Amino acid sequence: MSKKNKSNKNFGNETPEIYNMDDIGYMADEAIQDRTQRLENDRGRLLAMNKDPYLWEVEIAYLRREEQLRQTRAERHADFVKKFVSTNVDEMIESTTATTNSQNDVNELN
Repeated sequence: MSKKNKSNKNFGNETPEIYNMDDIGYMADEAIQDRTQRLENDRGRLLAMNKDPYLWEVEIAYLRREEQLRQTRAERHADFVKKFVSTNVDEMIESTTATTNSQNDVNELN
């Protein structure tokens, strides 16, 4: 069960909406981006009111870290897929070449 606190748009309770790391891990990319934008907007309003935005900055940092992890994972996956496909294509070419050469050898014997 996740625990989250709702933020007050007037900052009366002066705490942002907080999600635990497990919840953030299951959030869609768009939800993370939307949440980050809302927290940044709230942070700006706090600064304008001369209030401490530390708790909002912490939440923003967690969300940005999740975005970084996902981007790195996507890049590494793309590299793996590219390498895997390239390796398999090379193996297929070698296999086809070997099969063609074997067929040519058989044809020369006949």
